[in-house]
Amino acid sequence: MKQIIILLFLMCFFSKHINSQQLIWKHTGGPMGGIVGDMAINSLGEIYAGVYPFMFNNYSGLYKSTDNGDSWFKIETQFEDFEVYAIYITNEDHIWVGTNFQGRIYRSTDNGVTWENKRNGYNTGECWAFGQSKDGVLFAGDGQYFKLYRSTDYGDNWEFSANLRPLVFATDSNNIVYAGTHDGLFATTNNGLTWAQNNFLSNIPVSSILIDSANNIYCGTGYYDNGNGVFYSTDGGQNWTQLGLAGKVVLSLAFDTQGNLYAGTKQDGLNKTTDLGQTWKQYNDGLYRKEVFRLKLNKQDNIFIGSENEGIFRSINFGERLDHIGLPISKVNNIIFSSDSLILTSTSSGVQKYNRKNKKWTNLGLHNVEAISITPSNYLFAATFDEGLYKSTDFGKTWYLTNLTQDTLMSVYNVLAINDDNIFAVTEFNLRKTIDGGISWIVTPIKTGFFSRSLYYFDNIFWVTGNYILYKSIDNGTTFDSVYYGTGGMGGNSIIATQSGNIFVSSPDFYYGILHSSNMGLNWNQVLFDKYVLSVFGDDAGLVITGSDTIFISTNFGNSWCSYPYPDNKYNYITDIKKDNNTYYFGTVKSGLYEVDIITSLDAENNFFSNSYQLSQNYPNPFNPFTKLKFSIPHSTVVQINVYDVLGKEIKTLLNDYKQAGTYEIDFDASNLPSGVYFYRIISGSYAETKKMILLR
Repeated sequence: MKQIIILLFLMCFFSKHINSQQLIWKHTGGPMGGIVGDMAINSLGEIYAGVYPFMFNNYSGLYKSTDNGDSWFKIETQFEDFEVYAIYITNEDHIWVGTNFQGRIYRSTDNGVTWENKRNGYNTGECWAFGQSKDGVLFAGDGQYFKLYRSTDYGDNWEFSANLRPLVFATDSNNIVYAGTHDGLFATTNNGLTWAQNNFLSNIPVSSILIDSANNIYCGTGYYDNGNGVFYSTDGGQNWTQLGLAGKVVLSLAFDTQGNLYAGTKQDGLNKTTDLGQTWKQYNDGLYRKEVFRLKLNKQDNIFIGSENEGIFRSINFGERLDHIGLPISKVNNIIFSSDSLILTSTSSGVQKYNRKNKKWTNLGLHNVEAISITPSNYLFAATFDEGLYKSTDFGKTWYLTNLTQDTLMSVYNVLAINDDNIFAVTEFNLRKTIDGGISWIVTPIKTGFFSRSLYYFDNIFWVTGNYILYKSIDNGTTFDSVYYGTGGMGGNSIIATQSGNIFVSSPDFYYGILHSSNMGLNWNQVLFDKYVLSVFGDDAGLVITGSDTIFISTNFGNSWCSYPYPDNKYNYITDIKKDNNTYYFGTVKSGLYEVDIITSLDAENNFFSNSYQLSQNYPNPFNPFTKLKFSIPHSTVVQINVYDVLGKEIKTLLNDYKQAGTYEIDFDASNLPSGVYFYRIISGSYAETKKMILLR
């Protein structure tokens, strides 16, 4: 059976049928999230923000906003997406980016349109911080591996300066350069030839430095921990006064135009003093448990906060209210609909609401939300990884902890509301249920946890996975029957049932694929093999949709499959698939929520492409040695397409010509190139996009 399905898949993949059907992805602009490594604002007020991956968050890249953070777009380069640890913008608006391994140091002198790798001599793994002296000497350092470097020729060459772990640099008007490190404050008066450690701030991390017009120094202390607030010196660091926030990790500092001092903390939100630390006011409205890692103010005193776990927040009223404005990347754990216009998603940065009419996202609060469910009366239940189960009766304006975890805190991985009173919750120990809206809870014998967390209810039948067993209940969870052994795995399962008795189960571990039953779970067949899948959608017409390294679609209950690429050509994985009014919604593991239309007509496809810029993935890919590149432009313009190697070196110009609006296809012959990864980049006016291709001989 397995060999037959693989053969059918290959027949579909290489047939003309795949070219007559397209998935049209439309990003919703959220939810907001991202592990923000750094932020910077140039002289025009344009905001740059970089992210990096960690554990299950797989997004990378550099983003830019030209409208004060209302919208963001990803900066495409001829390199791999930057895993950004540091951003520094010079007085000339040149952008320096430090990364986690990769090329370490990159520079753009044209606002991010083109980039150069500038790591020559920078012999360490990471770049955490940049600085610059008054006479143009650049500094860059690795906060992990005790390496600080300097460059006297604007980054063309770097030379070792000191065995320090820098977190931040600042320069005063006397050309004294200060370096805040994991091991205290250091200073150089000779452009990094020698460094002297400050005697007072010598055993505590200094993660932020400000220097005012009178050369007074302000230092925020602590990093991972060991913080003790803000310190202040008026004599070049000889003597220090604590300005408050004692015992707190202060990760960032900033002045507004009135000279008021803001401090961003690891666990205590945003703080401001107007009297040099005698009193501090804390601002947390909109910042529930949000780490203030990077803090920037523009010329209008708008406050921008970058969090290492939650994305970007903005205040336009001096901190009184902070709104979640970016970045448009996040892991979507699940999707639910409310009324005809609202979509709610569970994310690591909280419950987030999307209004389909005005295209706006709003964060409703909480932290590390694993799942959300809604009752007929619009009561919301939110399962959180480290705080228990929450309930809201006012649609997310306020939340309170339910009795499920009020006394004994435990992780809650999933929640499902059958009605206002009957709620099921997957905890790290057992499946639990309430019949009184969350006041009291019954512990069921079903063993659940991180690897067994799926819940589904349809047509008075309840489905749940527990301890790698799929159960069903026909009496509202009073009794359970086991119907399949071996389900479960990293990320749990997805279950969907149809009116005619078709059941589809995704199994990301062990079996790796999709299970199908056509008779309510009495018998099972595996219909997709050897694919890591987190979610599945199916209907009675035979349509089945799932996502792994690509999107797989079947129109015959999984007997054969066709494969479609993700829009960014990187393993994205689909975490949830829902359908509403003939539109599909795909939640992804790293780039948020998409509206997806399935176009089955070639004419419809061409009509779509002719109204927008589009660079398609090359095909075939991998290739040897010939491949085709397809692109579309909405109006007549000059189009340039170049090919680069992994070091960013231009290999070939495929096109540099004036083209009328339309869709085009060009050939690339790589006969004279070795096997490896290459990048092709299109530039047309202000539009630029880069994709990766693999030459495999």
